[in-house]
Amino acid sequence: MTQNKKPVLIVALVLAALIVIPLLLLLIIRVGGSLSSEIGGGSITVNQNETDIADFDLLQLAEKADKLVEQDLAKALREGDVSLDFMSELKRNAKKGRDAIGKGKPDHAAKYYSRVVQAAESQLAALALVEKARALNDKVYSELQRLDYLKSSFENTYREAVETYDTALRALTAAEYQSAIDDLEVTGTILGDMEARAIQQIAGLLEAAAKAMETYKLAGARTAFESVLDLDRANAAAADGLVMVAALEGIAEEVKAIRALEASGDLEGALAAFERLAIEDQHNPFIRNQCASLEARIIARDFQALVDGSVQAEQAGDLGAAVVSLEAALQMKSSPEERARLVVLKEKYKVARLEILSADGFDALKSGRYEVARNFYKEALALAPDSEEARAGLEKASSLYLANIRYSQSLVAATKQIKDGRFPIAAKLFNEAMVSRPSTVGPSLQAEEARIRAALAAQLNEVEVTIESDKRTYVSMIGVLPPDRFREEKLKLFPDVYKVRGSRSGYESVEIDLKVDATKPNPKITVECTEKL
Repeated sequence: MTQNKKPVLIVALVLAALIVIPLLLLLIIRVGGSLSSEIGGGSITVNQNETDIADFDLLQLAEKADKLVEQDLAKALREGDVSLDFMSELKRNAKKGRDAIGKGKPDHAAKYYSRVVQAAESQLAALALVEKARALNDKVYSELQRLDYLKSSFENTYREAVETYDTALRALTAAEYQSAIDDLEVTGTILGDMEARAIQQIAGLLEAAAKAMETYKLAGARTAFESVLDLDRANAAAADGLVMVAALEGIAEEVKAIRALEASGDLEGALAAFERLAIEDQHNPFIRNQCASLEARIIARDFQALVDGSVQAEQAGDLGAAVVSLEAALQMKSSPEERARLVVLKEKYKVARLEILSADGFDALKSGRYEVARNFYKEALALAPDSEEARAGLEKASSLYLANIRYSQSLVAATKQIKDGRFPIAAKLFNEAMVSRPSTVGPSLQAEEARIRAALAAQLNEVEVTIESDKRTYVSMIGVLPPDRFREEKLKLFPDVYKVRGSRSGYESVEIDLKVDATKPNPKITVECTEKL
């Protein structure tokens, strides 16, 4: 080892020279440059007046002016809404502002920037007014077209809207945008009132038609539907209503037969018959109403049957079935009375069920069935979240259940590590398993314990290991063998898996897993770097 110290010292001196000499040269260059600058022409001072702006308000004003010119008005310029001369004037004033700041004249700068801001904002406001007028004109024109169907029914009102709109167009053409906006808004109000009146009339007529249909007054229903279509030719409800009137005129006999089914108590048969008619005429309000009425009657009947069944189950002592039956009834139909009864019934069921679950949970714990016990206590706690007995039972069962899982998993992991030759890790896992070992262990797990214990007992002694090399490769083993060159090295190692590394200048490094097993004595490995880089 002493012979190797001289090369190491030489390498260190060379590295130091390579680092220190460039640093010295750099220092000399910098000093020389500084001296040259000093000799050549005097010092250079930096004028910071342009960046040292004391007035924060002026800075904000400058930023606002730049944003208005470069961003807000740029789009308007591209679209031709502002002139190039106008933009050029704004930019000239902005430049004067910047120049004034550079000269340390904040008052002059504020004057120029204020001109920019006032002119830009005024122009933008005018453009916004124009845009509003144009958009409102498009909207009102569309409304005039959409409500054209009401022109014959509301002739005077529609004419008033058109005349007001024409006045707005003239103002728009004359660039009197605010006047145009006012007239357009009035036009929109007139059209809105007209449509509201039409909707009100149509709703009243449709309601009258529906009532006539319910009482088989088909002539009155037809007149009401036709009146709706006079107001609104595209009204789908009225058009469908007329179709339904024609359809009802041909189903009188079918309706009579359905009424007979109702009278006999066959509500499902009556509903099915009406549903068949509904398939043929899906928009018939009479048929739809009859279907809805029969569905409600069926629900009421079934609701009462479930309530009666709940009462009978309670009287028989089957509280669980009583709760289920009553809950099903309340899903079909709301009833405050039965809802209150359900609360009382659930409380009675809870008390009875808790007693059973507590007893079953205790028996499962006693017999070592921890998962089963946990499920019993979970159900008990769901029934009674405030039950201390159920909470304590669940905690104990869960603790024992998890401990049992940890025990089993640790045994499995220890077995795997033994197979991989990592005996220290296996011993650690086995000890952990023993710490969490439950009081009751099955025969198979007992046998696994014995196998692991015997395997670990066989690995308690050190094993002599031989490592061979070529005396040119540095061989090392973390925590065991520092890098060294040799022909042969004998070591005594406890059973485990070790990483043996070989390195050699100009050659690819090698890494070998050395498995030391007391049942397989005197292992030997060769570590050599033979492949050049």
